[in-house]
Amino acid sequence: MGNIRSERGLHEIIDRAQLILTSWQAFVEEHPETQLHPLLLSISDEVTDLMAAFYLEASEMAVDHSPVSGLATDMKMVKKDQLM
Repeated sequence: MGNIRSERGLHEIIDRAQLILTSWQAFVEEHPETQLHPLLLSISDEVTDLMAAFYLEASEMAVDHSPVSGLATDMKMVKKDQLM
């Protein structure tokens, strides 16, 4: 029973991480002012990379818990023309 709760929690956290990551990219990283400042852009890229790493790690954990297709296995994230 603990695994069922954990599996549901993983899918929920994956969904939330994806929402925050795409919001970050759309509203902060791609903002024209961020793009004008190399230091801000560099920091923003680091934040994006860390959030993407968290998302991918949680996705791997979810796949290990459940072989069913779902958000963790079907979703692909794109960062600046690169498929992750």
